[in-house]
Amino acid sequence: MAKKIKTEFVVIGAGPGGYTAAFRLADLGKNVLLIDRDPTLGGVCLNRGCIPSKALLHVSKTMNEAKELSKAGVIFGKPKIDLGALRRQKDKTVKRLVMGLDQMARARKVKTLEGNAAF
Repeated sequence: MAKKIKTEFVVIGAGPGGYTAAFRLADLGKNVLLIDRDPTLGGVCLNRGCIPSKALLHVSKTMNEAKELSKAGVIFGKPKIDLGALRRQKDKTVKRLVMGLDQMARARKVKTLEGNAAF
């Protein structure tokens, strides 16, 4: 038997548009349920897309800038990449941001539900 949840508003999708809408509704005093297929808030952008890729691109940019500095006489050794450490740092960044969203949802009393929603 399905569990019944009483709410005024249902927001489908916990990506940037979804959690922003849910937080705004909660700020206006509304009872909100936020549904997403993933167990964490943030959607694809935070968990698998924009944020993880930007974390990795930042490393690439820094390596390129270090290489360019050699033209000005500042010379670094050949970079060594520890993929495990790089992945852990990316995961740590994502986790920190997800935890921030979780805290904001709890502070606003936004209920969350992992699952697929349909009309």
